[in-house]
Order: sequence, then structure tokens, then C-alpha cells
Amino acid sequence: MTNREKAELHKTWWRRENAAPLVAPYIPSASPYGGLDIEVPPASIVARKKANAEVEAGLPGDTLIVAGVEFGPAFLPALAGAGFEHDGHTSWSIPAFRSAAEASVRPFDPAHPLFREYRRRLDSLLEHWSWDTYLPGLADYLGPLDITAGLLGPETLAVELLDNPQAVRRLAHEAAAFMAEVLDYERDLHRKAGLQGGVTDNFGVWLPGRGVRASEDFAALVGPVQFDDFFVEADTRAYANSDHVFMHVHSAACRNMPGFLRTRAIGAIELGNDPNGPDLSARLESAQLIQASGRALQFGSWEIPLPAAEIERAMRTLAPRGLLVRFQLRPGEAPAEHIAWVRRLCRAHNEEPVAPLADGKAAGMGEGK
Repeated sequence: MTNREKAELHKTWWRRENAAPLVAPYIPSASPYGGLDIEVPPASIVARKKANAEVEAGLPGDTLIVAGVEFGPAFLPALAGAGFEHDGHTSWSIPAFRSAAEASVRPFDPAHPLFREYRRRLDSLLEHWSWDTYLPGLADYLGPLDITAGLLGPETLAVELLDNPQAVRRLAHEAAAFMAEVLDYERDLHRKAGLQGGVTDNFGVWLPGRGVRASEDFAALVGPVQFDDFFVEADTRAYANSDHVFMHVHSAACRNMPGFLRTRAIGAIELGNDPNGPDLSARLESAQLIQASGRALQFGSWEIPLPAAEIERAMRTLAPRGLLVRFQLRPGEAPAEHIAWVRRLCRAHNEEPVAPLADGKAAGMGEGK
């Protein structure tokens, strides 16, 4: 499928009108260029991204070919006032305040030195994108509490939730307004560059209209009472000007899924997985809550290959409409065969049984569609 065809397919996924799940496994592959783009010369970034796109174009799956400027998860907190460090592969925040009471969010300034460097690289990608090569992707957008955690440090924020709750609420609302302003600014850059009808991100999902993919990783460190008290209102405010919000949620935050579902702006949820659990049963319970709420769902495993029996169980448990599955392949496992097997599992949801994977294959697999 082309990028245009995949974008149309993703629209049916958002509306939960896809008869079969979208499938896009995480494939171990050696892209020519990886890591962050902070030290990549702007004059070189288009050639590097096109080289990566050519490799991706040869891989099967239902996600878009996207090229974005990678500054890592510390980018938004740095623009808001946190310190910024990176090692070429990821970035992290240096706390700027010792308490929520003394903290404040810096107003968004397009002339911020880090944002200027981001723009130099983004402008090149926006100038040279096309539906036939790559689509430009948005930055890595963190939600209000993740930005707040960058300003204070997660340990300090956890204590401040108890010691200074009013100051945390005020800071989270400042972060929500800040995040919305940055997001509107960048989405307008993409629209002015000719990308109409939506935007995308570096994970390859089409976000119709004024869309965004965001995260609230700090949710993994709190319980339902704290989530309802600090997250729901701030996140609702942050995405008030967005049409389609795709929220990345770690499985360690499964206990807060009811709170995510009370956040009105969220239209789709990616339920990730974590090395220390929870187990598949807990993840599937949360996934079923997401589907029952009428939202689209991405489910799978990143960097942790699941046993074949767990993949079978997931595919027999989840409804195919509004479902995108992304399982991590094992080294040497054939992507096309994996995709065909997963789709066959879906077709057999209430039909004939499917033989389990054996040596990376399933009996009777065929090509599948």
C-alpha cells in the first residue's frame, strides 16, 4: 500500500470501521541512520531520512513511512524551562526547580535556541516531503504532567502531589496551555507545507485534522486517586484544540485506564508493555475497557517478543474493529508470514482454529490479506 492508501485505512481505524485489524510488526532492521538529529547538519537531514524511508518502503505493514526531527523526550520540557541533556540516542530533562510552589512554565518562544535548531531541520523536511517518499512527523509531544515531571524531576513531583497539590495543579495547567501552543504552532507549519487533512508522527499513524500523539509516562507512578485529581482536567485542557488525540500509555499505568477514558479529548490509546508487567491478563482487561469505551486501540509488544500463545490469546480476545496490533518480531522471523498469521487468527476469531507458530511460521499460513 502507498502512504495515501494507508492514511485512508487509518481513517477507518479511527472510526472503528475496519473489518480486520491493522497489522504493523516491530521489525528488527538496520536503518542507515538512527539516533537523535540534534547534531545532524540541517543540510544532511533530508538525504538521511530519505535513505531510511527507502528501507522502510521495502518492509510490510500498515503504518505510514514518516520522517521527523528526533530531539527525544526532553524536548518539550526543555522549551518549558527544564535543562536538556542527550547522548546521541535519547535525551533527558534536568530539573530546574526544587518545588512546585517556586516553579513556573516558560512561555513558548519560537526563538528559543533549541527550538531554532529544531526548526532548521524541520524546515528542510517540510520542504522536501511527498506522499511518495515520506510524510513529515510531529515532535515527541509530552502531556502536562510529563512536562511538569521534567521541570521538577519525577521524584520531587511525586512528593509535591502530596505536599503542594494546589501548586502542582497550577503548574500542570500552565504546562497544558504551553503544550497546546507549541502543538498549534507546529501543526500550522505542517499545514503550510502542504500536508492537508491531518498530520502524523514518528510511529507512522495518520492523525486526522488537528491531531497529535502524546504521552503521560508519569501516570505509571501514580494511582487512580492522583490521576483523577491531577491528570484528567489538565490533559483535557491540553488537547481541547485537537480533533484526534492518540495517547501512549505504559502498561504499568493500567490501573489508571478508567481515568484516561474520562479524559474527553482522547480518541485512541496505544497500550504499551513494560518489562516488569503487568501480565497479559491485566493488559487485555485494560484493552477491553478501551474498546468498550468506543475508542480505537493499538495493542502489542515493543522490544519484548511475546510467545505465540499470548499473541493468539490477544487476537481471540480483542475485537478487530478499531484495532491496530504491533508485535515485536523475533530475529529471523519473516514479517510477511507473521502478518499473514495474525490476520488469519483474526479471521478465525469465531471460525476455524489456527495452528500455532512453529519456528516462526504457522501451519496453513499462506499470503493472507
